[in-house]
Amino acid sequence: MIDLENLPEIGNRSAEQILELLARPFRPELIRSRKIAGRQIQYLPTGAVVERLNRATNAWSFRIVDRRFEALMLSRWNEEQRKSEYREVQVYTVVGELEIPELGARQGLGVQALDPGGGEDLLKGASSDSLKKCAQLFGMWSPVD
Repeated sequence: MIDLENLPEIGNRSAEQILELLARPFRPELIRSRKIAGRQIQYLPTGAVVERLNRATNAWSFRIVDRRFEALMLSRWNEEQRKSEYREVQVYTVVGELEIPELGARQGLGVQALDPGGGEDLLKGASSDSLKKCAQLFGMWSPVD
């Protein structure tokens, strides 16, 4: 366990210290939830992930490796029938890469569906999801699998 009182300054942290800091649980008030397909889903806001990366690592970088707009068959909630059903949905997929010099690089996939009336920024949403998935691959705790 890391002694937070004697934690080395950013720039002097070892790989083991960085991994332990990344894996620490998030404060409960940072965890959000939303209803998706009739179920409550917990998630971390991207800002909480970025703040953890800034505080835990000596340095990090994220880049988009690939991005695509495509149609996929996805399970979507049908409010009238009160059940999920598969239908073709336009999605934006992003493969991102997070690099932490002491630990290497990890790639993760982010997907954002274009839902009628959603008004989402698809690239932003898919990129954020990709960053969070990459952080999970470094051992950052997440309320969702």
